[in-house]
Amino acid sequence: MEIPIYPFSFREFLEAKGIATDGRQVDTAFEEYEKYGGFPAVVLAAEPIKDTILSGIFDTIVLNDVSMRADIRDVTTLQSLVGFLADNVGQLVQPVKIVNTLKSTGVPTNAHTITRYLTLLKDAFLFYQGRQYDIRGREYLKTAGKYYIVDSGLRRNAIGRRPGNYGGQLENIVYLELLRRGYTVAIGKLDTTEIDFVARRIDEVLYVQVTYEIPHNTHETDNLLHIPDNYQKILITQRYYDVHDIAGIPVINIVDWLLQDEQGPAQGH
Repeated sequence: MEIPIYPFSFREFLEAKGIATDGRQVDTAFEEYEKYGGFPAVVLAAEPIKDTILSGIFDTIVLNDVSMRADIRDVTTLQSLVGFLADNVGQLVQPVKIVNTLKSTGVPTNAHTITRYLTLLKDAFLFYQGRQYDIRGREYLKTAGKYYIVDSGLRRNAIGRRPGNYGGQLENIVYLELLRRGYTVAIGKLDTTEIDFVARRIDEVLYVQVTYEIPHNTHETDNLLHIPDNYQKILITQRYYDVHDIAGIPVINIVDWLLQDEQGPAQGH
């Protein structure tokens, strides 16, 4: 039997730090959670040594769990791959694209090597692959997928502690939380449009769009409205808005969503 264990959820993060879920510190706490992640040793450490601990965890996974166990001598390519995936969370990628990108930065490799390394990174539970799912055809596609890292603090470490790709970072947090809640998560494809997440749990289906801020157009909710069934659909955003729904689609702030009770079964087919 395999029991998946993840870094702290945001609710667990608050409990570990003794912060009330309805207090004024919650938003500031989320900024820390987003920056340093949820590994217990990092959460409970003082600010000056959080990055040092994260570096140690990162090196343990990449150098020991992956490279040494698989007898990888070309650690540079492995580290470059990890950096690429961490910098492109939320983006559809495939081995050929990764090979071309790494070669352009002076890292020689090939599709066979990258495919093998991707499998090793998934086996080490450093990255999770979101496969594309054709909603209308109800089948998984053998095309590009998305990769999400197990912890936002590790992601920041892997890309050199620089800010950026806030939308992808938010999407990463949502993906891992869906896994914690027991969902099987895929990347939805509906004709030419994309649904960020199709989450399934027993007979429940939840469609999720994630956006750092609501655009001036209705693109994000239009994608959800085009889905030809009545399962629950939500839009998660990082900015706070007075708008609570768009065309019947609930708009939920990321902090509120992370702290709410798990979604009940969605209705319809």
